[in-house]
Amino acid sequence: MYACMIFLLLTQETKMIGVMGAMEVEVELIDDVMKIERIDTIGMKTYKIGSIFDVPCVLAEAGVGKVASTQTAQTFIMGYGVELIIFTGVAGGINPVLEVGDIVISKEVVHHDFGQILPDSFIPFDTIGFPADSYLIRLALDAGEKVELVPVIDEMKIEGRMPEVILGRIATGDQFISSEAKRLWIERVFNADCVEMEGAAVAQVCSAYDVPFLIIRSLSDLANEDADIDFQTFVVHAAENSSRLVEEIIRQLARSEDR
Repeated sequence: MYACMIFLLLTQETKMIGVMGAMEVEVELIDDVMKIERIDTIGMKTYKIGSIFDVPCVLAEAGVGKVASTQTAQTFIMGYGVELIIFTGVAGGINPVLEVGDIVISKEVVHHDFGQILPDSFIPFDTIGFPADSYLIRLALDAGEKVELVPVIDEMKIEGRMPEVILGRIATGDQFISSEAKRLWIERVFNADCVEMEGAAVAQVCSAYDVPFLIIRSLSDLANEDADIDFQTFVVHAAENSSRLVEEIIRQLARSEDR
Protein backbone atom coordinates (compact mmCIF):
# COMPACT_ATOMS: atom_id res chain seq x y z
CA MET A 1 0.00 0.00 0.00
CA TYR A 2 2.71 2.46 1.02
CA ALA A 3 5.63 0.91 -0.89
CA CYS A 4 6.24 3.90 -3.18
CA MET A 5 6.01 6.32 -0.27
CA ILE A 6 8.54 4.37 1.82
CA PHE A 7 10.95 4.05 -1.10
CA LEU A 8 10.86 7.84 -1.59
CA LEU A 9 11.36 8.44 2.13
CA LEU A 10 14.32 6.11 2.35
CA THR A 11 16.01 7.45 -0.78
CA GLN A 12 15.68 11.07 0.31
CA GLU A 13 16.84 12.40 3.69
CA THR A 14 16.94 9.98 6.59
CA LYS A 15 13.63 9.80 8.46
CA MET A 16 12.69 8.70 11.97
CA ILE A 17 11.28 5.22 12.51
CA GLY A 18 9.46 3.98 15.59
CA VAL A 19 10.17 0.63 17.24
CA MET A 20 8.09 -0.64 20.15
CA GLY A 21 7.34 -3.71 22.19
CA ALA A 22 4.89 -4.25 25.03
CA MET A 23 7.35 -5.47 27.67
CA GLU A 24 10.95 -4.78 28.62
CA VAL A 25 12.05 -8.24 27.50
CA GLU A 26 10.71 -7.47 24.02
CA VAL A 27 12.78 -4.31 23.51
CA GLU A 28 15.91 -4.74 25.63
CA LEU A 29 17.94 -6.39 22.85
CA ILE A 30 16.98 -3.59 20.46
CA ASP A 31 18.05 -1.17 23.19
CA ASP A 32 21.46 -2.90 23.31
CA VAL A 33 22.24 -2.08 19.66
CA MET A 34 20.81 1.42 19.76
CA LYS A 35 22.91 4.57 20.07
CA ILE A 36 20.81 6.62 22.47
CA GLU A 37 21.07 10.41 22.24
CA ARG A 38 18.36 11.38 24.70
CA ILE A 39 15.51 9.95 26.75
CA ASP A 40 12.07 11.56 27.07
CA THR A 41 9.24 10.77 29.46
CA ILE A 42 5.76 11.42 28.08
CA GLY A 43 2.56 10.20 29.70
CA MET A 44 4.51 8.01 32.12
CA LYS A 45 6.23 6.22 29.23
CA THR A 46 9.91 6.38 28.32
CA TYR A 47 10.97 7.19 24.76
CA LYS A 48 14.60 6.64 23.75
CA ILE A 49 15.74 8.70 20.77
CA GLY A 50 18.84 7.86 18.77
CA SER A 51 19.79 5.53 15.92
CA ILE A 52 20.12 1.86 15.05
CA PHE A 53 22.64 1.07 12.32
CA ASP A 54 22.63 4.83 11.58
CA VAL A 55 18.86 4.82 11.02
CA PRO A 56 17.24 7.48 13.27
CA CYS A 57 14.67 5.91 15.54
CA VAL A 58 12.65 6.22 18.71
CA LEU A 59 12.28 3.13 20.90
CA ALA A 60 9.61 2.56 23.53
CA GLU A 61 8.30 -0.07 25.91
CA ALA A 62 4.62 0.52 25.23
CA GLY A 63 3.04 -1.52 27.99
CA VAL A 64 0.66 -4.46 27.67
CA GLY A 65 -2.68 -4.15 25.92
CA LYS A 66 -4.41 -2.12 23.25
CA VAL A 67 -4.77 1.15 25.14
CA ALA A 68 -1.07 1.26 26.05
CA SER A 69 0.05 0.52 22.50
CA THR A 70 -2.40 3.06 21.07
CA GLN A 71 -0.96 5.75 23.34
CA THR A 72 2.59 4.89 22.28
CA ALA A 73 1.80 4.76 18.56
CA GLN A 74 0.02 8.12 18.77
CA THR A 75 3.02 9.66 20.55
CA PHE A 76 5.39 8.19 17.95
CA ILE A 77 3.43 9.84 15.15
CA MET A 78 2.35 13.14 16.70
CA GLY A 79 5.29 13.70 19.04
CA TYR A 80 8.20 12.43 16.95
CA GLY A 81 6.89 12.41 13.39
CA VAL A 82 7.91 8.82 12.77
CA GLU A 83 7.49 7.68 9.17
CA LEU A 84 6.95 3.99 9.94
CA ILE A 85 6.37 1.79 12.99
CA ILE A 86 7.65 -1.72 13.71
CA PHE A 87 6.30 -3.70 16.65
CA THR A 88 8.47 -6.51 18.05
CA GLY A 89 7.35 -9.08 20.58
CA VAL A 90 5.94 -12.48 21.47
CA ALA A 91 2.59 -14.14 20.83
CA GLY A 92 0.55 -17.26 21.34
CA GLY A 93 0.42 -19.70 18.45
CA ILE A 94 -2.93 -20.26 16.77
CA ASN A 95 -1.90 -22.02 13.55
CA PRO A 96 -1.41 -25.67 14.65
CA VAL A 97 1.59 -26.21 12.35
CA LEU A 98 3.63 -23.55 14.17
CA GLU A 99 5.90 -24.21 17.14
CA VAL A 100 7.23 -22.11 19.99
CA GLY A 101 10.00 -19.89 18.61
CA ASP A 102 8.54 -19.58 15.12
CA ILE A 103 7.94 -16.05 13.83
CA VAL A 104 4.87 -14.53 12.21
CA ILE A 105 5.31 -11.44 10.03
CA SER A 106 2.02 -9.58 9.79
CA LYS A 107 0.27 -9.72 6.46
CA GLU A 108 -2.70 -8.20 8.25
CA VAL A 109 -3.85 -7.66 11.82
CA VAL A 110 -7.38 -7.94 13.21
CA HIS A 111 -9.17 -7.30 16.53
CA HIS A 112 -10.62 -10.58 17.81
CA ASP A 113 -12.42 -9.06 20.83
CA PHE A 114 -14.26 -6.24 19.03
CA GLY A 115 -17.92 -7.14 18.59
CA GLN A 116 -21.28 -7.87 20.16
CA ILE A 117 -21.83 -10.27 23.07
CA LEU A 118 -25.13 -12.14 22.86
CA PRO A 119 -26.55 -14.47 25.54
CA ASP A 120 -25.01 -17.52 23.90
CA SER A 121 -22.49 -16.19 21.35
CA PHE A 122 -20.11 -13.43 20.27
CA ILE A 123 -20.37 -11.69 16.89
CA PRO A 124 -17.16 -9.99 15.72
CA PHE A 125 -17.68 -6.59 14.12
CA ASP A 126 -14.66 -6.90 11.83
CA THR A 127 -12.88 -9.98 10.54
CA ILE A 128 -11.00 -8.24 7.71
CA GLY A 129 -8.38 -6.29 9.63
CA PHE A 130 -5.60 -3.88 8.72
CA PRO A 131 -3.03 -4.80 6.02
CA ALA A 132 0.63 -4.27 6.82
CA ASP A 133 2.84 -2.34 4.42
CA SER A 134 3.88 -4.38 1.38
CA TYR A 135 7.40 -2.95 1.18
CA LEU A 136 8.09 -3.62 4.85
CA ILE A 137 6.74 -7.14 4.38
CA ARG A 138 9.22 -7.74 1.56
CA LEU A 139 12.07 -6.41 3.69
CA ALA A 140 11.00 -8.67 6.56
CA LEU A 141 10.76 -11.78 4.39
CA ASP A 142 14.20 -11.03 2.96
CA ALA A 143 15.53 -10.46 6.48
CA GLY A 144 14.01 -13.77 7.55
CA GLU A 145 16.18 -15.57 5.03
CA LYS A 146 19.35 -13.88 6.33
CA VAL A 147 18.90 -13.69 10.10
CA GLU A 148 20.29 -16.34 12.46
CA LEU A 149 17.51 -17.43 14.79
CA VAL A 150 17.84 -19.68 17.84
CA PRO A 151 15.92 -22.92 18.52
CA VAL A 152 13.74 -22.35 21.57
CA ILE A 153 12.21 -25.63 22.79
CA ASP A 154 14.18 -28.80 23.53
CA GLU A 155 12.34 -30.77 20.84
CA MET A 156 13.39 -28.21 18.26
CA LYS A 157 17.00 -28.44 19.41
CA ILE A 158 17.01 -32.25 19.34
CA GLU A 159 15.43 -32.41 15.89
CA GLY A 160 17.73 -29.71 14.55
CA ARG A 161 14.66 -27.73 13.47
CA MET A 162 15.32 -24.01 13.16
CA PRO A 163 12.51 -21.53 13.81
CA GLU A 164 10.36 -20.85 10.77
CA VAL A 165 9.44 -17.36 9.57
CA ILE A 166 6.04 -17.06 7.91
CA LEU A 167 3.83 -14.31 6.56
CA GLY A 168 0.52 -14.59 8.35
CA ARG A 169 -2.53 -13.15 10.06
CA ILE A 170 -2.31 -11.80 13.59
CA ALA A 171 -5.30 -11.50 15.94
CA THR A 172 -5.30 -8.94 18.76
CA GLY A 173 -7.35 -8.71 21.93
CA ASP A 174 -7.05 -7.51 25.52
CA GLN A 175 -6.84 -11.12 26.66
CA PHE A 176 -3.99 -13.55 27.31
CA ILE A 177 -5.26 -16.71 25.64
CA SER A 178 -4.65 -19.95 27.56
CA SER A 179 -7.60 -22.00 26.33
CA GLU A 180 -7.59 -24.58 23.55
CA ALA A 181 -11.28 -23.90 22.92
CA LYS A 182 -10.61 -20.18 22.49
CA ARG A 183 -7.57 -20.94 20.31
CA LEU A 184 -9.73 -23.07 18.01
CA TRP A 185 -12.37 -20.31 17.87
CA ILE A 186 -9.80 -17.66 16.86
CA GLU A 187 -8.38 -20.03 14.24
CA ARG A 188 -11.83 -20.76 12.80
CA VAL A 189 -13.33 -17.25 12.88
CA PHE A 190 -10.27 -15.15 11.99
CA ASN A 191 -8.01 -17.65 10.21
CA ALA A 192 -5.23 -16.29 12.40
CA ASP A 193 -1.72 -17.66 12.81
CA CYS A 194 -1.03 -16.14 16.22
CA VAL A 195 -2.70 -14.06 18.91
CA GLU A 196 -1.38 -11.13 20.96
CA MET A 197 -2.54 -8.01 22.77
CA GLU A 198 -1.31 -4.91 20.90
CA GLY A 199 -0.82 -5.25 17.14
CA ALA A 200 -4.24 -4.33 15.77
CA ALA A 201 -4.37 -1.21 17.95
CA VAL A 202 -1.03 -0.05 16.52
CA ALA A 203 -2.26 -0.94 13.04
CA GLN A 204 -5.46 1.04 13.49
CA VAL A 205 -3.59 4.17 14.60
CA CYS A 206 -1.11 3.83 11.73
CA SER A 207 -3.91 3.36 9.23
CA ALA A 208 -5.65 6.50 10.49
CA TYR A 209 -2.49 8.55 9.87
CA ASP A 210 -1.29 6.75 6.72
CA VAL A 211 1.84 5.56 8.50
CA PRO A 212 3.26 2.23 7.29
CA PHE A 213 3.51 -0.48 9.96
CA LEU A 214 4.73 -4.02 10.48
CA ILE A 215 4.11 -6.39 13.40
CA ILE A 216 6.71 -9.09 14.17
CA ARG A 217 5.74 -11.83 16.63
CA SER A 218 7.71 -14.83 17.86
CA LEU A 219 5.70 -17.58 19.56
CA SER A 220 6.26 -17.94 23.30
CA ASP A 221 3.39 -20.40 23.77
CA LEU A 222 0.60 -22.13 21.87
CA ALA A 223 -2.40 -20.34 23.46
CA ASN A 224 -3.61 -23.53 25.14
CA GLU A 225 -3.93 -24.62 28.76
CA ASP A 226 -0.12 -24.76 29.06
CA ALA A 227 0.30 -21.20 27.86
CA ASP A 228 1.00 -19.67 31.28
CA ILE A 229 3.87 -22.05 31.99
CA ASP A 230 5.21 -21.98 28.44
CA PHE A 231 5.16 -18.19 28.36
CA GLN A 232 7.25 -17.95 31.51
CA THR A 233 9.64 -20.59 30.20
CA PHE A 234 10.14 -19.36 26.65
CA VAL A 235 9.36 -15.62 26.58
CA VAL A 236 13.01 -14.53 26.76
CA HIS A 237 14.16 -16.77 23.90
CA ALA A 238 11.09 -16.00 21.79
CA ALA A 239 11.62 -12.26 22.29
CA GLU A 240 15.24 -12.71 21.22
CA ASN A 241 14.18 -14.22 17.89
CA SER A 242 11.75 -11.37 17.23
CA SER A 243 14.42 -8.81 18.11
CA ARG A 244 16.97 -10.45 15.83
CA LEU A 245 14.57 -10.27 12.90
CA VAL A 246 13.72 -6.62 13.61
CA GLU A 247 17.42 -5.75 13.79
CA GLU A 248 17.93 -7.34 10.38
CA ILE A 249 14.96 -5.40 8.97
CA ILE A 250 16.53 -2.16 10.17
CA ARG A 251 19.82 -3.20 8.55
CA GLN A 252 17.87 -3.61 5.33
CA LEU A 253 16.39 -0.13 5.80
CA ALA A 254 19.89 1.26 6.35
CA ARG A 255 21.09 -0.35 3.11
CA SER A 256 18.10 1.15 1.28
CA GLU A 257 19.10 4.59 2.55
CA ASP A 258 22.72 4.04 1.46
CA ARG A 259 21.50 3.42 -2.07
